[in-house]
Amino acid sequence: LAHELNQPLAAILSNAQAARRFAANVQPDIGQPDIGEVREILEDIIADTKRAGEVIWRMRQLLRRGEVDLQPLSVNAVVDDVVKLLRSEMAAQNIPLQLELSAVLPLVNGDRVELQQVLINLLTNASDALSVNPRDDRRVTIRTGVDSEGFVVVTVADNGPGIAEGQLEAIFEAFATSKGHGLGLGLSVCRTIIAAHGGKLWASPNADRGATLHITLPLAGGNKT
Repeated sequence: LAHELNQPLAAILSNAQAARRFAANVQPDIGQPDIGEVREILEDIIADTKRAGEVIWRMRQLLRRGEVDLQPLSVNAVVDDVVKLLRSEMAAQNIPLQLELSAVLPLVNGDRVELQQVLINLLTNASDALSVNPRDDRRVTIRTGVDSEGFVVVTVADNGPGIAEGQLEAIFEAFATSKGHGLGLGLSVCRTIIAAHGGKLWASPNADRGATLHITLPLAGGNKT
């Protein structure tokens, strides 16, 4: 949140300081200031203020409490929300985030906030896994599409050290964790959330290195198999 807010707030401050300098340099005997330039500065301030407000709104939505609200929604839009929340933090860790999103993707029935929480957990785990990689050799890729059975698929792949074959299921057990912090509840809860949506969550090793987490979700109108 601090990283996400820092950029628009820094831009607002810079533009406000530029406007102050501009006003201070206007001499009464020269004539009116360039209104067009003032207007551009103000438009930039307004845009960055809205951007900061959107960050706060997304965080409030993410932290809200209430009943599960299943609505037809775009998985690509959920991915976009999460990327906006985490991109700056991942950039600070020198982790490029690549998006390969299907241009035509059917809607799913889902709770937007819960699906955001799942994706945030998967991306955070991927980022943690990449901490052992050199800073110039880190990569996370998010893909969306439709599988052969008509389910919407979301995958999060990293080029980290990967997951041992015998641990592919164990990582979803409650309290299972390889981290020095946390309770290890993340992936267990994520699988429960996806199952409540009628979908599946599992892990697989990549052909070269790293691991991929897979999510499948049924379509809003049901699947034809």
